[in-house]
Amino acid sequence: MAFYNLKMMKNKRVLNDFVRTHCFVPLIGVAVLASANIGAVERKPHKVGSTDVTSLVTTSFGYGDNVFRGVSNEIGSAFLSVKPVVQAIRETSQQQLSFAYEGDGVAFFDSSDDNYLSNRVSADYVRKLTSNSEFNLGAAFHDGSIIRGVDITEGTNGDVEGATDFTRSDFSVGYAIGSPKVGPSLELNYNYTDLEFDNFEIINAGRDYNLNELTARFGYQYSVATHFFLDLADRDFEYDAPVPFLGQRLDNSEQSIHVGVKWKLSRLTAGEISVGTTDKEFDNFSDPRSFTTWNAKIEWTPTARDTVYFESFSKPFEQAGTGIFQDVDQASLSWKHDVSRRFSFSGGITMGSVDFGSAGRDDDIDSFNIGLFYTPSKYAEWSLNYEYEDKESNIPQFDFETNKVFLSYAVSL
Repeated sequence: MAFYNLKMMKNKRVLNDFVRTHCFVPLIGVAVLASANIGAVERKPHKVGSTDVTSLVTTSFGYGDNVFRGVSNEIGSAFLSVKPVVQAIRETSQQQLSFAYEGDGVAFFDSSDDNYLSNRVSADYVRKLTSNSEFNLGAAFHDGSIIRGVDITEGTNGDVEGATDFTRSDFSVGYAIGSPKVGPSLELNYNYTDLEFDNFEIINAGRDYNLNELTARFGYQYSVATHFFLDLADRDFEYDAPVPFLGQRLDNSEQSIHVGVKWKLSRLTAGEISVGTTDKEFDNFSDPRSFTTWNAKIEWTPTARDTVYFESFSKPFEQAGTGIFQDVDQASLSWKHDVSRRFSFSGGITMGSVDFGSAGRDDDIDSFNIGLFYTPSKYAEWSLNYEYEDKESNIPQFDFETNKVFLSYAVSL
């Protein structure tokens, strides 16, 4: 079991890196309409033969005074969100096979044209080759939607109605070797992504792409609590068509190198910090860029009832309607306090900035959230949440301010 515990920790890191590296909606959870803190909800296990099946359903009902992040066309609406998650895992001492489904359905009471339903299915296979090495395969398909006023429809919600629909396919293969105790380690991964936008053909023209990514992590486990590493990555983005207003395709390649450290010191603190550079070069534009990039995640537990999380990153993202790339900086700080075994509250702030390079657009985004939580059992949780988000841009078309309040219930069936 120690082997698979190590694997699950690595998968969590890979997932976070994957989202930051490839997600075309990079800032401040903008792809999520309402997200309760459901970390306290345990998944109720069900045995189906030798397979463990778990499920979680989160339902949110709330109101937003500017749900589509408009400037002059602010729309207030109540909304209902339902998010089911089902996972099945079959595991032996030598291998693990898992399947997962994630859904996201949202209905707006005052704008039914913006209702959307997203579905994502995934499968992962892990094979233990020796006591210190493993091989893994993964595949996922996402038939999803991005709420109006986010990504390519930012600043245009008076001109378009409805969510941006997309389909995304991912395939990954990896190999890892190394002792979880002391000594060197190596992780090699390849990922292929196919992203296609399914509507708003005029504004989404030229944004479909294929991505081939190779990553390597050379690590050294200095002690049980400390791990040093060197990360190398090569990414190649190949777009299907030219962008109309540029007259060229956005084909480009990225090479990055990072050095970092990961640690876990008893129950007090754990985290991972890396810093390095990313070089981005476009096939059709003679303007290569070099970025100083970093990732940081720190968890601090000063008392048995308090947990503080800090997260920050700086890296380039793909174009989202302005210029040829986005240079994104973001930092967030949150605090969770357990008042008792059943009651808790949390609060957090996030600050981010986006530089669109030679396009002459710069955005600053600030957000704040606070939540109250009641956990009647380890398999259920109620929460009342408030979120505030504000964007200031040197192009007034992209300024907005929005408030949301929502009540959520999460339950493992």
